[in-house]
Amino acid sequence: MVPDLYATAAQVLPVLLLALIWESRFLERLGEQNRRLRRDDPGGVLFWTRPRVRAYSLFIVTTIVIGTALSVLALAEVLPAGPVLRVAVTVCVLLALATLCTRVVVDVVAATASEPDPPRTPRTPSPAPVPSPREEPR
Repeated sequence: MVPDLYATAAQVLPVLLLALIWESRFLERLGEQNRRLRRDDPGGVLFWTRPRVRAYSLFIVTTIVIGTALSVLALAEVLPAGPVLRVAVTVCVLLALATLCTRVVVDVVAATASEPDPPRTPRTPSPAPVPSPREEPR
């Protein structure tokens, strides 16, 4: 059923938006990361500089919001349900899912790229044992 597509998209797209932007601490990590190109900084990135991440993130957010709006308008019968609307909503959902899948893969690879160093505990001399008081007989 076509109405199921719109009802599902109207529910799934906002959840995907939350997963992509807020739930994954994406914005916090992005602010902490070095995003200069490798040609300028050996520890930099190959493609995803801050301006590119900003543009793509805003594009994805806009796409998800438009897909949600189209789905709600189709459910309200404001827009006629037809093949063009189905394709537009489907493309919005697939693009959001592909972006989420890519982000999950990148995060998993980054988190498991190398073994973390074991925590270092400072070596401090342990205090001398305190003698226990002995009870004297009465």
